Amino acid sequence: MTTKEDPKNTKAPNDIRIGMNSRVRNVIRYSQSIMKEKNLRELKFSAVGGSIGRLLDTVEVLKVLIPNLYQQNKITSVAYQTLDSNNTVLNQRLYPKMEVILSLDEFQTKNEGTQDKLPEEQRKQIEKTMNERREQREKDGRRGFRPRRFNRRGFRGRRGFRRGFRGFRGGNRNFRVARNTGGNRRGAPRRGAQQRGMRGQRRGNNK
Repeated sequence: MTTKEDPKNTKAPNDIRIGMNSRVRNVIRYSQSIMKEKNLRELKFSAVGGSIGRLLDTVEVLKVLIPNLYQQNKITSVAYQTLDSNNTVLNQRLYPKMEVILSLDEFQTKNEGTQDKLPEEQRKQIEKTMNERREQREKDGRRGFRPRRFNRRGFRGRRGFRRGFRGFRGGNRNFRVARNTGGNRRGAPRRGAQQRGMRGQRRGNNK
């Protein structure tokens, strides 16, 4: 079955379309709020292509948070067309589309995609596990930020930096020797030898 998407269609508050940029947490909060404020009995979700995964995550969480929810799934395809100025179809692509209905009332007509509500014991057990994971994440967040350790492989340049710094210190020391002797380090005599030679000249002049 192939349907064509019409962007001009107006949607009801409980008709929720999930896209690639939709956040599962925000969709869950919105669904809970409209069911409570407007006293709704059912929610309709739809997603196309890669956003179907977000739809499934949203539905599974809502079935745990809201008890006695029946589920009915419907899978179709939607066609996106590229038209020219004469409304001639240049390109057409088909994408899978999934529609899910969550209802507090049992469905009168059932098909292959109809699922019964979760047993209360199973729902409470899953909800308990979800609360424990959320509390653990909150505890980890209160411990504060821990800086990441440098990777030894990625920080090997520090050794080369140290070696270069040692060479710089050695070069600085050589510069001091050359400056004190008044010449280049290799060709200039040592400071002690230069002083001894100057003493010998003084003694010869005194004579």
